[in-house]
Amino acid sequence: MKALKIIREIKKRKIPIVRIDKSLNKYDNIVLFPDKLEKANEMLRTVGLPKQWTKQHHR
Repeated sequence: MKALKIIREIKKRKIPIVRIDKSLNKYDNIVLFPDKLEKANEMLRTVGLPKQWTKQHHR
């Protein structure tokens, strides 16, 4: 029963329960996988976003 109480408390929180490591900030402006990024951008140019995403963002 104690685990259930903890789960309820976690769900009520409005702040994230994970801590992001500040040392990862050094990767902010670095493209780690340029080939995958180019492939993803090409797919977005040719195919676009799925309809479920485009409808939600235009409301």
